[in-house]
Amino acid sequence: MNLVPKLSLAFIAGVSVILAANGYLRVKREVALFESDRVRDDVLIGETLAPAVAAVWRTEGRDRALAVVEQASAHEHRVKVVWTWLDGSQPIPVDVGTAVALTPGASLTRVAPSPSGEDRRYTFLRVAVPDPRPGALAISEPLAPERAYVRQTIVSTVATTLTLDVFCAILAMILGVWIVGRPVAALGEKARRVGRGDFGSPLHFPQRDELAALAGEMNAMCDRLVEADQRTAREARARLEMLEQLRHADRLVTVGKLASGVAHEIGTPLNVVLARAAMIVGGETSPAESVDYARVIVRSAERIARIIRQLLTFARRSTLEKSRCDLTLLAKHTLELLDSLARKRQVSVRLVDGDAPVFVEADGAQIEQVLANLVMNGVQAMDRPGAVEVRLERVRATPPSDQGGPEGSYVRVQVRDQGRGIAPEHLPHVFEPFFTTKDVGEGTGLGLSIAYGILREHGGWITAQSEPGQGAELTFYLPGGGTGGT
Repeated sequence: MNLVPKLSLAFIAGVSVILAANGYLRVKREVALFESDRVRDDVLIGETLAPAVAAVWRTEGRDRALAVVEQASAHEHRVKVVWTWLDGSQPIPVDVGTAVALTPGASLTRVAPSPSGEDRRYTFLRVAVPDPRPGALAISEPLAPERAYVRQTIVSTVATTLTLDVFCAILAMILGVWIVGRPVAALGEKARRVGRGDFGSPLHFPQRDELAALAGEMNAMCDRLVEADQRTAREARARLEMLEQLRHADRLVTVGKLASGVAHEIGTPLNVVLARAAMIVGGETSPAESVDYARVIVRSAERIARIIRQLLTFARRSTLEKSRCDLTLLAKHTLELLDSLARKRQVSVRLVDGDAPVFVEADGAQIEQVLANLVMNGVQAMDRPGAVEVRLERVRATPPSDQGGPEGSYVRVQVRDQGRGIAPEHLPHVFEPFFTTKDVGEGTGLGLSIAYGILREHGGWITAQSEPGQGAELTFYLPGGGTGGT
């Protein structure tokens, strides 16, 4: 139930209890006053008539006195006055002993049914008369008018109470909706908009109460949230720009390392080009040999151009742009690019079971950077001849607890080397920025941390396993993927 109906019901219930209690006390008071007035009137009649009856009794006799009583009763339409003997010679609606105990001038009131069955109120007033038997005036009146008055009082009180209840209910609903309901509804809608990220449309209430103060605090909170959101956006953009700069710097460092290995690959075909071109220019070849040498020069130049294009593509700065790409071709391209650098260290790099295409939605350039970093780490970790193997496969996996998410389909890429391995105390820190165990000049400690960030942006993750002297295995996961054609 909403707040306004609750407050209205509580208010109506409280008012109803107060009105009901007031009505009960009012009816009780009115009945008591009416009854006391009637009894006082009856006593007054008796006190007025008693001296006259006593005087007539003494001067003119008993019969004349009783006639006066009858005449007095004849003048009253509602009240009956009769003479009653208190010696038990006639039935009376009170205890005889109690009536006899009355002193002259004292009165006693009782309610009892009359001989006709009608409930009446009897007031007995002892009269001192010159007679051996005690006697009293009995003034009686029916209770029907009194009860009719009580009923009328109850009905009017109930009607008044119900009218006030209805009026209070209507007033409570109107005031509740106007003073509480509308502001609370506006505050609730404002809270829902804030939950959806809409911090605009400030609230302004005409009243000056706690709800208006709450609205002001919500407006101030939204202003602070807007400032915090803008500050967070600026900081996020700054972090992204810094991350992009670090990634680009890492790629340039990698390009620098590749340059030494690629120099031999370029140098060999370049020497061939120079030698064959010099022989042609010097006229040392026949026309047929010149044509053949020209073909060799073209092939060597194409090979040099291909190597340079690969380096430029790898070094080019890029932002995250996902598209459908084949991880198998990407891995082959990366290993081809790193092959010269690896052979200088007597290390072979190869793709295991890499015939079938494996497709994912990813930024190919960034995933290539991740794979190049992992393979280069493996090559640099080997101080003796060996191999770095890359394996691709589609698996069912569950993201780590710090990332969260249900089990799903992922592409797993494993890069395993036969190097010196990673010490157990270093293993938890390999993805931290600027952490490195390489010799000075061989690494900045950014490669694995940048790979970690790239994979997180793709919805994936990376793990490391190693035993000292047994090599290391770095494995990363990318969501989705499949085999086959497009």
